Amino acid sequence: MQDVDVRPLALADHVAGEGPPLLLVHGGRGSHRHWERVFATLAQAFEVHAPDLPGYGLSPAVPDLADGHEYVALVAACLSPLVPAAGVHLVGFSFGGAVAAGVARAWGERVVRLSLIGPGGFGRAEGRRLVTRSRSDTDGSDAAYRDVIRHNLAATMFADPATVDDAVTNQQLWNIAHTRYDSLNVSLQKRLQDDLAHIACPVQAIWGARDAYAYPSPAERAERVRAVRPDARIVIVPDTGHWAQYERPGAIVRLLLDFHAPHAAPSETS
Repeated sequence: MQDVDVRPLALADHVAGEGPPLLLVHGGRGSHRHWERVFATLAQAFEVHAPDLPGYGLSPAVPDLADGHEYVALVAACLSPLVPAAGVHLVGFSFGGAVAAGVARAWGERVVRLSLIGPGGFGRAEGRRLVTRSRSDTDGSDAAYRDVIRHNLAATMFADPATVDDAVTNQQLWNIAHTRYDSLNVSLQKRLQDDLAHIACPVQAIWGARDAYAYPSPAERAERVRAVRPDARIVIVPDTGHWAQYERPGAIVRLLLDFHAPHAAPSETS
């Protein structure tokens, strides 16, 4: 990672549990709430930290950092005070997967294990077509905007459209309203493979089999991870979309615990 002079920001951190530190890094247009369906269960085995990244949720706005490398360097500096100097477990989702890999590279031996769920950082997905809508397509009413959000969640985040209920729609509205940084500055960088090649800790990569963002397919992206980390533990979860830890919380908790804490046995998550 390039050497960038950054001044750390005090992040809003959401903490629960006791045990080894587990740091959850949320996705783009998101917040700590991306983890709310797995947070409490993971906290039965770990001291779980789910911060809002700079420019998201309840954390401060980001300085003028359009460059993805600068943003990841800022995140590494901001996350550092939240967890011990050694023995940290990292999990990143989507944009947060690309960020977490960059943080793991910067922190070196401080990181014990790294999990990535539907990670970004593979560069621009030329040819990918996501059938999404925008508020400009509507009459501007709040009800119409909610319909747009529901449509986009069903089209991009989940395999089963029935997952898109009022609760997840409300969460997405809150996350979007509290987003002040463009995650594409990092997600569309071709950076993940290079970061993984410079990380010594064990790596786990998880995709939903119907992840609309994993273009041309989750299997192809898995092969790109294997090309630089043949030792990576890779799992593709059937009947699951991009936001796997929301759509299949029980399956994702089991995979994370098996990788990060194989002897832990928390209560079952639906």
